[in-house]
Amino acid sequence: MKPKVFLVVAIILLSLLISFPIYAEKKEGVEYPTKPITIIVPWGTGGMTDVSNRMLAEYLKKELGQPVVIVNKPGASGIIGLRAGLSEKPDGYTIIGGPMTLALTSPYFQGAEPFDIDGIKFVGSYMPQERILMAPVEAPYKTFEEFIEYVKQHPGEVSVGSGGAQWALEVIKSIAVKHNLKMKYVMFKSGGAASSAILGRHVDVCETGVGTPAYQACRKGELRILVDLGSERVPYFPEVKNLKELGYPFQTVLEYGWVVHGDVPEEIRQKLEDTLHKIMQNPELIKKMKDLGFVPRFLPGKEYEKICRDAVASIPKLIEYNKALKE
Repeated sequence: MKPKVFLVVAIILLSLLISFPIYAEKKEGVEYPTKPITIIVPWGTGGMTDVSNRMLAEYLKKELGQPVVIVNKPGASGIIGLRAGLSEKPDGYTIIGGPMTLALTSPYFQGAEPFDIDGIKFVGSYMPQERILMAPVEAPYKTFEEFIEYVKQHPGEVSVGSGGAQWALEVIKSIAVKHNLKMKYVMFKSGGAASSAILGRHVDVCETGVGTPAYQACRKGELRILVDLGSERVPYFPEVKNLKELGYPFQTVLEYGWVVHGDVPEEIRQKLEDTLHKIMQNPELIKKMKDLGFVPRFLPGKEYEKICRDAVASIPKLIEYNKALKE
């Protein structure tokens, strides 16, 4: 009997020794991640969202010790990519990265099904972005005021490109309402595609965000910034006026960050937030971002969520205002 009792006790002790580190690992939350992480980018390659997330992915990989894969799912001003990301298994291995203020407001402009913000967890934001309206240096208008006058004198002739930002395009339309302008509007899938269009002179003016190829062309003197569609300052162009200080009723608020499915365990969301915070303190990354004209700035998930909720709440007034274009 004794050998059998000894065997049973030995098996119990062995199983306890094996299970203890597993229990401890789960308790401390260090079991995540154990496999590659995917960042879904709801815009095309070459734009701000794509470039910034690829930069962050490099440092996320170093911090978490797992490969990070970027998957671009452009279309409908972020709607397609955000829906795709939220349809994945809520285990923390799928992050959606980009200006969620834009993706969450886009359904209201397009008559699509709105997102349930309560079904989303916000990891944090990593930078704001000013959207800017640009023109070729050889254009007959050198200032925003001259542009307005030119469009008045050439109704329906000027084409306006947008770098995949429905909100920014709607703000431009609100300018048209204010001044009774008639323009043609062309939506591209990313700031990269829109940059190619304005650099190739396929559109007369174009809006994209700072950091895009078109913005870099402005820094080289190849394009001219007419106005800032936001309410802050354009990096390297402190003299450029924004719509808020010019007295216009609407401006864009683009805040870039990461979100995950609402069912992702809170300890995993918190770990991603802590990791993003750490990444955004890296001097090397900060320099890379600033060199491109980005404005690196970390905000925790709770603050990012408030910015996004406020953005969604502001859209009905803009939509109502722009109805004048259809009347």
